Amino acid sequence: MTEPRVLTSVEQIGLAERLLRVFHAPRRTFEAIADGGSFPDWVAPVALVTLFWAAHNLAALPIVAPETPAAMQGWEQLTEEQRQTATQGLEVWRSHGWLSLPLVNSFSSLAIIGLVLLGICRWMLRADVSLRQTLAVKAYASLVAVPQWILLTPLVRAGDASASPLIFSPRSLLTDASSSLLSNFLGALNVFDLWQIGVVGIGLSVMTGQSARRTTGVILVMWLAWNAVGALAPTPPTPVP
Repeated sequence: MTEPRVLTSVEQIGLAERLLRVFHAPRRTFEAIADGGSFPDWVAPVALVTLFWAAHNLAALPIVAPETPAAMQGWEQLTEEQRQTATQGLEVWRSHGWLSLPLVNSFSSLAIIGLVLLGICRWMLRADVSLRQTLAVKAYASLVAVPQWILLTPLVRAGDASASPLIFSPRSLLTDASSSLLSNFLGALNVFDLWQIGVVGIGLSVMTGQSARRTTGVILVMWLAWNAVGALAPTPPTPVP
């Protein structure tokens, strides 16, 4: 197996600068934590994503979860049973769902994807990396979701309750966005997910000492395969945060 590259002459940078460099110089961020970093490197980026996601949900609350359920779009077309379910869902969302969903989703994704990346590195890239390293890669790469939530917030506040990460995918260009195989697959090709894959590829390149082209290619193929399988389901896979 390939031994991880050891960096001996890299100037260390602070946490705040590592967070910012993910957007314009991700390799520099990962070189500074080539050993996997420490607890703040796994938690701080994900906490920041959770904060912006929750802020988006809170700002959009009056639009997507009005206090009067009858103000919801399509309320007239719902059956009585569907209205009761929708009302209960709105109550949960308004009380704690706007925060609990980002919190649980973001940190569970960190753990799951960190383990998946560890398996990919060891069994596909044949590199001896640690879980600390893959957790750091996933944590910092997740930061690219922050601009997504920033861009979505004014759209929803303007009254477009249906605005979601799907608008950043080719599916938004379809005149008929029905739940077809092609529509589901295109809906999963979120531009921010592609950006995140590029950052993950660079991170794994640093951790494994292999070329970014190879690491990014492997992650891209695995991601496309996952989305192809997910397209067979009635709804597309939920984008990675």
